[in-house]
Amino acid sequence: MIDALITSLRAQLDNQLFAGGLALGLVGIVVASLRRLPAMAWGQLQRLFVVTAVIDSRNDLFTSLIGWLNDLPFGRHSRAFTVIQAQPVAAEGQAAEDDTPTLLYSPAPGFHLFWYQRRLMWLKREIAMNLQVIETVSIGMLFGSRRSLEKMLEDVLSRASARRANRLSLFTVDRWGESWHLADTKPRRSLESVVLDSGVSARLQGDIHEFFERREWYAQLGIPWRRGYLLHGPPGTGKTSVAFALAGELRLRLCTLSLTNPKLNDHTIGDLLQRTPPRSLILIEDIDAFFSARQKQDQRIEVSFSGLLNALDGVGAQEGRIVVLTTNHRESLDPALIRPGRIDVEIELGNATRMQLRQLFLRFHPEHAATIEPLLADYRDGTLSPARVQQVLLAADDADDAVRRLRAAIGG
Repeated sequence: MIDALITSLRAQLDNQLFAGGLALGLVGIVVASLRRLPAMAWGQLQRLFVVTAVIDSRNDLFTSLIGWLNDLPFGRHSRAFTVIQAQPVAAEGQAAEDDTPTLLYSPAPGFHLFWYQRRLMWLKREIAMNLQVIETVSIGMLFGSRRSLEKMLEDVLSRASARRANRLSLFTVDRWGESWHLADTKPRRSLESVVLDSGVSARLQGDIHEFFERREWYAQLGIPWRRGYLLHGPPGTGKTSVAFALAGELRLRLCTLSLTNPKLNDHTIGDLLQRTPPRSLILIEDIDAFFSARQKQDQRIEVSFSGLLNALDGVGAQEGRIVVLTTNHRESLDPALIRPGRIDVEIELGNATRMQLRQLFLRFHPEHAATIEPLLADYRDGTLSPARVQQVLLAADDADDAVRRLRAAIGG
């Protein structure tokens, strides 16, 4: 059979038309390869002399990189730049003097050359619009090693972390419901800044500190290293404020999650709770709204109850995680959600007691302790919410006016 194949091939080669076509084909392949050689050689030279990193806007490092570029002389003096309006940020512990937005300047999309630590760098910024808008920055270093560029990016990250050192990092779910996104940073506040009933603050702080200190103990007993808290009570009693203050005081990242987000389903919520940033407090507010939406058979809600439970404490649930649920209506929650093991600590935050009313008043008028005493004698615990008390105090012109307004609010 092989001999017959060889004989047939020789016969075809004896045919001048076939032999000529074969030769032309081989020449074409060689010519095409030679044409590609310069591009291939240039590509190899680029890889040899230029090291490049690519970061896109789906990565939180992107925002840090843009901020770092803005701090460089190149970023501050670039003649091609974009302008972004940002909200004003007050200094820690101070109020913003006005609500005028600030303007952030950044190198514009396109190709830029600049110097960094005596090295020639280039920057290519592109925007792609398809199903979603993705911005990409390619940053290259001439005659640099990969490690040199890695060190530069580590410097980008450390500078961004230093700017956020005394601020609370707030993460939300991105617009596609697929990953956590650094949405904002806020000044940290202590738990003492939230006026709570006697013993509540100490109980919360002590429990969470003990949780972080007992990791090895959990591991030895084979118990999942997770902690769940339920804060319940009437509106305006400080449930959300407590969660923010806890995260700030313990230097945790705060991840907020809404179960009524139409982008979430059983798969995405499970994936999100497995991939929360390290040392995070996950805040799920008004969880009773989720049960109300399910009872009304809201078609936009794709998270099932079983999917929620599996995300909270299923096999793949993340270790070292703190979950805080808040609700105005504890009685509307399914008992399976708040059973021991899912919720370890329940704290009821009620309306203001006399002690809380006094503390709130003295926070606004610290030198007028005697002024509030007659009102406290007539005040019945639980009459006003802390939020209502604060609203009245903000509107008052002075301590006497505050007492008059508070007396009117309690109907006295």
